[in-house]
Amino acid sequence: MPTRRQFLIGSAGVAGAVGLGGLLVGQDDPAPPPQRIPDPPRRPTPTDAVATTEWIFSGARNRKVRLVTVLPPGGDRNGLPVCVGLHGLGGNAAWWGEAGNRSLLGDAWTRGVPTFGLVGIDGGDNYWHLYRAGDDPLRMLLEELPAWLRERGLATRPAPGDLAGEPALVTGVSMGGAGALLYARERVRLRRPVRAVSAVSPGLFTDWRVASRRPFAGPGDWEASDPLRFFPELAGVPTGVWCGDRDPFVDATRRYISLARPEVGSISPGRHDGVYYARVLPDVTTFLGRHARDEVVGAAARRAG
Repeated sequence: MPTRRQFLIGSAGVAGAVGLGGLLVGQDDPAPPPQRIPDPPRRPTPTDAVATTEWIFSGARNRKVRLVTVLPPGGDRNGLPVCVGLHGLGGNAAWWGEAGNRSLLGDAWTRGVPTFGLVGIDGGDNYWHLYRAGDDPLRMLLEELPAWLRERGLATRPAPGDLAGEPALVTGVSMGGAGALLYARERVRLRRPVRAVSAVSPGLFTDWRVASRRPFAGPGDWEASDPLRFFPELAGVPTGVWCGDRDPFVDATRRYISLARPEVGSISPGRHDGVYYARVLPDVTTFLGRHARDEVVGAAARRAG
């Protein structure tokens, strides 16, 4: 039996853990929604990217969704490679157009990273796949988004066998990181692979006991959507993965990096928060820009041929 002193010490420890408000998280405690990136400091000559938001009806999701377009300042959108950005659980497309993200993208392009457009879209909380009847965010990305991009003068990489308007790149944060890998897998299956995929703090799970707390219909649904299982299908797609060493998804992300051996696999100091995203997004943008440039060169070569 514990002594009274041992009991009081134990009680204090429990109270302290509760007082941390969930900061002591692990794979058993799924991460919170992605936090906003801190606003940038005021600068004499702003270089921020330019964001616009509009609402558009999605038949695949059976509702209106935000379509957020983030472009280089003063850039020509004609022929500009497009990256689709997938938000995290509890978030929406507006995250991509916030001041912190606009600043980081603008700064990257100013220092010479090849430009691309970024388009965010509301995907709900279905882990970017069909979970609730009549709400299919993955079908929205695959079937509706290309037409929306064409209508806005953002038709990318039309070539034999390609669907004009399809994004050349995909990125995502948290749930959106897992969704980006899933979307890239579907594009491979359609024989229209993306040029690159990046995932930041991806919402990956190592077992069904934890994954069952997320929107999956059952073990089979989760396994069919699990990047830790379908990673061989992305072997030919340039992939970048970033995660903080104190992120609740870090163990699963380490496992993904070990199995998939992506082009970039980075585990660095940080949590599942906006401070970490601000630290790594310049590298993410550089990675995406490098492959956006490859796409521009490839499109030019196709036209010349």
